[in-house]
Amino acid sequence: MCILDYMKARFNGKCQSCGGDIHKGKEIARNTDDIWVHKHCVEELVDLP
Repeated sequence: MCILDYMKARFNGKCQSCGGDIHKGKEIARNTDDIWVHKHCVEELVDLP
């Protein structure tokens, strides 16, 4: 699994991976399911064996 795309959030929302809040201006990434989540949530999945 790898980061396919990332950007700064333009709107407030919820991370579908961890359930945490995504605030406008924070880095988000598109996961392999094509869902926008916290950038660190995608990186955590990449680091798992």
